[in-house]
Amino acid sequence: MATLDPPAASWLTRCALFSGKLLVVAAAVVALVLLLARLYLIVLPTVAALLLATLLYPPVRWLSAHRVPRALATVLALLVLLLVGAAGLFVLVPRIVQQVGSAGSNVKEGMEDLIVWMTQELPVSREQIDGLFEKALDFLKSNLGRITTGVLAGANFAAQAVAGALLTLTLLFFFVKDTERLGGWVLARVSPSRRDTVRAVGLRAWGTLSGYLRGVVIVALVDAVGIGAGLAIIGVPLVLPLAALTFVGGFFPVIGATLAGGVAVLVALITNGPIDALLALAVVLGVQQLESNVLEPVVMGRAVPLHPVVILLSITAGGVLFGVAGAFLSVPVAAVLSAAGNELRLRDEARVLEKPSTSSPP
Repeated sequence: MATLDPPAASWLTRCALFSGKLLVVAAAVVALVLLLARLYLIVLPTVAALLLATLLYPPVRWLSAHRVPRALATVLALLVLLLVGAAGLFVLVPRIVQQVGSAGSNVKEGMEDLIVWMTQELPVSREQIDGLFEKALDFLKSNLGRITTGVLAGANFAAQAVAGALLTLTLLFFFVKDTERLGGWVLARVSPSRRDTVRAVGLRAWGTLSGYLRGVVIVALVDAVGIGAGLAIIGVPLVLPLAALTFVGGFFPVIGATLAGGVAVLVALITNGPIDALLALAVVLGVQQLESNVLEPVVMGRAVPLHPVVILLSITAGGVLFGVAGAFLSVPVAAVLSAAGNELRLRDEARVLEKPSTSSPP
């Protein structure tokens, strides 16, 4: 029987060992992902509470420094957060409903003008366009059962969302109130030789979450105001709903801004025609370029140093595993993991550089 040379046998052994380790790591990652997907009603509220805790912790710490009991300071911060959210909904929702209702006639007229323009400028006839609309209506009628099932699933999702919101508020209260105690509890269960590393990684993760939340709110607000003002100057209807959609889309980097801008251009095309749609496209692109090249580097700084490819993959993975909430929370989670990895790498490099200076001379 033929035998392998010692170099070839050694190479095959190393490859086999590496492949075995890779398979074990891959199996562990898959098992962890499946476990988190099964526990999404716990995972998502926990991540959301940690993200909001970075927003409420500074004012609570300030109140505690001025002799306000920590529990009372946390309750006050939570009440302010809830009141701000409720006030925003109370102010925006009626106006959005009013604008949507008043824009019905504009949409009908805009669709008619768009169809006329298409028949004049494009090689399509009115009969072909009407046929497409009829096919779309037939498709909706044939899938009415699926739509009804989707509505029932939406009701189940609403119940889960309410339970998740209550759990998020409860976790948020304890995360803000007992921040130092929870951090001490974690450090107490780590070996003394690794406590400095764990503390540094935790601080880096906390700073990344704080920078992400602060930056994404500012960027989303600037996008909403800039695009909304531009659409209002052009004369596009539904300015307030489109501005609100742009603000929400800002919490989904890359994808959210693109979808919100596309909706704004589509509304301008349907209601006002191709010229205003081109103007709306120019406004959207101009504001997004200003945001990505000027505002985001200044506001975000180095809080979320992620490549757009990593952001897209993170949002896709979060959406597949946990739905819309997972897509929303996937980017800060990826940023925290990246920041933790960078902190560990920097500490290892510093340890390697310190070794020659601490070693005894030959």
